Amino acid sequence: MLRVVLAVAMAVAGVLAGPSAAQAEGCLAVGMDGVSAECVWSYSDYQSSSGSGDGHTWVVSIQCDNGGICTEYVECVEGGQEGYVHDVYMDGSDVGDVCVPQNAVQQVDLAMLIIREFKRIAWPSSKLVVQPRGGRTLVNFETNFYTPDHRSIDQSVTVAGQSVVIRAVPVSYTYYFGDDDSTTTASPGSPHPDLEITHAYARTGDVVVRVDTTYSGEYRIGQGEWTSIPDTLTVEGAGQDLGIVEALPQLVLE
Repeated sequence: MLRVVLAVAMAVAGVLAGPSAAQAEGCLAVGMDGVSAECVWSYSDYQSSSGSGDGHTWVVSIQCDNGGICTEYVECVEGGQEGYVHDVYMDGSDVGDVCVPQNAVQQVDLAMLIIREFKRIAWPSSKLVVQPRGGRTLVNFETNFYTPDHRSIDQSVTVAGQSVVIRAVPVSYTYYFGDDDSTTTASPGSPHPDLEITHAYARTGDVVVRVDTTYSGEYRIGQGEWTSIPDTLTVEGAGQDLGIVEALPQLVLE
């Protein structure tokens, strides 16, 4: 997690040492004819302006440089309180930055931070089982593949001072058979004799097989309702060596 004090956050936002003309006037004095995205607000200034009933529409939006759903945010510290750097908008125009304390982060921002945590958590890969066992199978034989890992996984985290449970739910599996062939299925497969995911190799040789797991997510804050996470993530499985051999007839003397 990128942890940055407010001074560094200013540098990230392009605000370097030495106040601009807008800053010298103070953020509250900046009018629509002289808005400046380089204005650095205190959170109390923002609260005062947004709650003043001055006829303007005030919005703060958490900063995200990569668009869409962020994977990283700029953290900051103001007055000894940790928070996240937000852009301040007045009537749709960017009028500067503010360090919003964690306990004041809006729900929409909290959801985005939770999505970031969902993507950052090291969710487990699925174990791949190949039958027949022993690292070898026969050419032109229906080799069976499955994973016993198909249950949802919960992890508890703290996001912006809130207790959150994030759940990863396996929704699909992609089996790579090592010969440029693969299949994606919602089923984890089954052990013999219930063959669901099989593959017949056309030639002998050595291949590396694996199964990747795609998780959907959901979360709840405290004891609240579960909320779906709109994105999925895929965890790559570990590769396993598999030898493809040919069965040769052998004379057995009684």
